[in-house]
Amino acid sequence: MEHSLNLLINYIQGILEQKTTAPLPSADLSPAFRELGAKVVLLADKIHKLTIALQQQTEAVEMENQVLMDNIQAMDEISWALEQSNQELRSNLNLVNALTDYTHNMIFVYSADTGQMVHTNQPARYFQNAHAQTAAQLTRMLLGKQPEIHQQIDQHREKQNTDPSGQPNGQDTADQGLPGQHTGQDTADQELSGQLTGQDAEGRKPSERNPDSLRWNMALTDSDGIDMFYQVESFLIPWFHSNAANSQDTKKQAIVHIVTDETDRQRRQNLLYRFAYVDPLTNLNNRRYATERMEQWLREGTAFLLSFIDVDYLKYCNDTFGHEEGDGYLIEVSNALQTLGGEVCRVGGDEFFLLQTGLTPGEQDEKLENLRQTLLADKRSGHPKCFSYATTLVPARSTKPLAEHISDTDAKMYQYKQKYKLPLSDVVYKDDRI
Repeated sequence: MEHSLNLLINYIQGILEQKTTAPLPSADLSPAFRELGAKVVLLADKIHKLTIALQQQTEAVEMENQVLMDNIQAMDEISWALEQSNQELRSNLNLVNALTDYTHNMIFVYSADTGQMVHTNQPARYFQNAHAQTAAQLTRMLLGKQPEIHQQIDQHREKQNTDPSGQPNGQDTADQGLPGQHTGQDTADQELSGQLTGQDAEGRKPSERNPDSLRWNMALTDSDGIDMFYQVESFLIPWFHSNAANSQDTKKQAIVHIVTDETDRQRRQNLLYRFAYVDPLTNLNNRRYATERMEQWLREGTAFLLSFIDVDYLKYCNDTFGHEEGDGYLIEVSNALQTLGGEVCRVGGDEFFLLQTGLTPGEQDEKLENLRQTLLADKRSGHPKCFSYATTLVPARSTKPLAEHISDTDAKMYQYKQKYKLPLSDVVYKDDRI
């Protein structure tokens, strides 16, 4: 009995100490302990299985802890690398801030979210101090443009992400077709060299421009009433506060506006435009402009009306009342023609073109005839006022050369003149000098 009890105790102790033990020999136990021995064997088997499961769980937990420690270490390394990168960016920003003071362009940086000023370079600060009123106008225009800039650049970036091979499509309106019609619109939009060559002020074609920026023109009037013109290129970029107090701030989005004073260049271009396209007496566009406009419509497939107008009795006015009065007569006729809509161009000494779209020849002739009768009935100037005219519909994508359309309309106008122009003796007013 004592032998059986010692045998069970040693077996249980071996199991608890996790020693490798031989199976319990049931034959060595006395009959009274064999049932207990069987229960001890079952208990030992359960303890063994629990021990194995516990070991496996412990190993799994240790492995997870090791993975977690590795991830923590990797995150620490990434965080350190980001902090070093941010420090480098802040250092570079300080350098950029210093370098921008040496450019003649003004640089304004505003928060993309709040519109708060983040940075200005030295030329911008000088401009703000020396021309406070103009600078306030400029600031309002920059801030007012920011939402559009933000939206357009974001849309372009989204397009680039969805279509990596996407190319910039479309051009600024300043690059398309004929120079802007000379009817009093902002001359800042009349980029003559860009319109004729398809390039911007720096000679870059649209496909060569920065796709992450927006280039636009600005015109404003200073405190002395002088028109000022600026070209602005705006960028959406990350921005850090450069001072130590804000070093913990995260990266913010800001819009950088690089403002170039284009006043002198724009004035030169306006002069070139006037020399090339504007009649100095009436301030109407001239024959060159009219020809290019009609050629453009022909290329675009736009049908239009060409009205040829010839001023009557101009020689009588010049000979009788002097050329100054004759010039006034031409100006009066040009002003009257502009009330009809469309584009009026002086193409010769006493000849005008009226270019119109969206009307029929009959509607155009009715307007011209009513104006002709109004001038003829006006006797306040002391000399007769009238004109002869003819209108031709130039169809869309006409195959006939433009010169033939002009020649045909000119011939129709002279037929009208021979038929309807009143003799000078019937319209001349009594004058004591005659």
